[in-house]
Amino acid sequence: MASCEICGIQIIDNGERVYVEGNLLTVCKACSKRGKPSNNQQNIQRKLPARPKKIERLDKITFEDSSILVKNFSEVIRNSRMSKGLTHEQLGLLIKERASLLRKIESGSLKPDEELTKKLERFFRINLYTEVDSSE
Repeated sequence: MASCEICGIQIIDNGERVYVEGNLLTVCKACSKRGKPSNNQQNIQRKLPARPKKIERLDKITFEDSSILVKNFSEVIRNSRMSKGLTHEQLGLLIKERASLLRKIESGSLKPDEELTKKLERFFRINLYTEVDSSE
């Protein structure tokens, strides 16, 4: 004897085959109203939502090996922020970044990623990347 896959009660006869949330289950008469009968679903293929095409991100900022972060980036960022009279919290709100992240960057304990660096460069109108001399 089989048991209902929803309530667990013992099924005396063959039970009913129904689709519940896309799964074909064997259930008792009482639980069969919780799903769609399988005989209506046998000839219909389940239509899955169309998968979106892979979108290539064009807004991603990329750098070549020819540019590196300046050595005194923390001082440059701190001086730029202070010259505008902004606190870490105010700057964070303006460029949509966490104040704690900005503090770590200004202390030099964390290097900013490329996206944040570009935000800071645009906001303060400074250069945080410098070209590497290829003759080294």
